[in-house]
Amino acid sequence: MASKSSKSNKSPMAVDKSNTPPWMKAVIIMLVIAFGGLGIVVVAGGAGMLGSPTTSGTGASSGGTLNDQYKPRVDAAVAALAASPDNPDIIIQVGHAYFDWARAVYESGQPEASIPTWLAAVSYYDQTLALDPENDIALGNKAFALYYAQDKGAAAALQAFITSASDNTDLTQQVENATGLLAELEAAASAPATTPATTTP
Repeated sequence: MASKSSKSNKSPMAVDKSNTPPWMKAVIIMLVIAFGGLGIVVVAGGAGMLGSPTTSGTGASSGGTLNDQYKPRVDAAVAALAASPDNPDIIIQVGHAYFDWARAVYESGQPEASIPTWLAAVSYYDQTLALDPENDIALGNKAFALYYAQDKGAAAALQAFITSASDNTDLTQQVENATGLLAELEAAASAPATTPATTTP
């Protein structure tokens, strides 16, 4: 999950809500709702599903910031992990906590600000996969996080998820979403580079 630079250096598939088709904007919401429907609970002060609704703007109904809302969830998940550092079921919860935080920042109209949090989620999904290589949830969330982080590893991660989860009927929608995003990345990669027009004096 490598980081990206400023807007001027974004790839054609950069996360930009103003230029993103409506169906793609919904992809991230649909995947976390469906994953949450599988009973994946985020370790937090109050048990919330991975696809729990968030609001735009500050993301906190009490008037706080997104950091106020999501950092305690991450801290709680990290604290649980400290007590059982080799448990993939707990490691993945840290990834889910960061994933939800990144999603909220992205949905608030700050795609570039969400990148470090997407990448933090990926690091915990990687740790989960090191212990549980066949965990399709970790594989799928990692792939989508890499995509929204505009990471160069997104295409390979999406393909790995599609290959692994293609026969998982619980993740049919996520596989379809991943297939669409992968096709767009591949189309963007194969598109001829445009050169600026030159003028003669």
